[in-house]
Amino acid sequence: MACVCAAAYRFLDLADPAALAAELAAVCARERLLGTVTVAPEGLNLALAGGAGALDRLERHLQRETPFAGLRFRRSAAAAPPFRRLQVQQRPSLLALRLEAPVADRRPGRHLPPERLRAWLDEGRPLRLLDVRNRFESRLGRFAAAETLPLERFRDFPAAAGRLAPDDRPLVTYCTGGIRCEVASAWLGERGHADVRQLSGGVLHYFERCGGRHWRGDCFVFDDRLAVDAALRATRPRLCPRCQRPLDENRCPDCGAPPLGTD
Repeated sequence: MACVCAAAYRFLDLADPAALAAELAAVCARERLLGTVTVAPEGLNLALAGGAGALDRLERHLQRETPFAGLRFRRSAAAAPPFRRLQVQQRPSLLALRLEAPVADRRPGRHLPPERLRAWLDEGRPLRLLDVRNRFESRLGRFAAAETLPLERFRDFPAAAGRLAPDDRPLVTYCTGGIRCEVASAWLGERGHADVRQLSGGVLHYFERCGGRHWRGDCFVFDDRLAVDAALRATRPRLCPRCQRPLDENRCPDCGAPPLGTD
């Protein structure tokens, strides 16, 4: 059965994350939505799937809450729900890499619209395009001009990015949906990188607005689709039977396990 996928996040200082988590659990259950909602003292992150009307009602519900005014869901179609259940969770932070400063005191990089990034790449403008996703995600697909980092998980970002020397070029961070590159851009700005930007809405928003221009491969997503192409169609790459990361044609590049059916 066809459905709609929706994703959104917002960083803000929440006074009562437990109350918001309970409220959203009730609304999502009533609307029969599947997926994950994470609430933390630093904000909200969600990835859900269900009927278009149900997602419309949840979006309007959030927009009525003053801190979430103007929040918009990024949507894409799926042949079937890519989630198996609903999980609403409260955590100390939205990501494994936790910034100690309150959200109000952070200075993330300026949002760079996908169309602007495409234009910069078209004209060959000098810039540094930094992939802040995990190594196995970058291996599956990335911008052709991107620098990558040897990240096993996002919490490794400070150690890896600490070796990046600042220079005069704009430094543009990107990730799948925007949340990791926002945190990464704030961290980089605090450490002397003068002109830090973040790709607004991440790779999925870029696909929606610009297609696959300047992109190579697929984009890994953390649901049952596993990956999508530039048309936002599920590609479901083969996974390693041991570590559950995408396989290439030979031995698993991450844990060394051979593909299924080989010795």
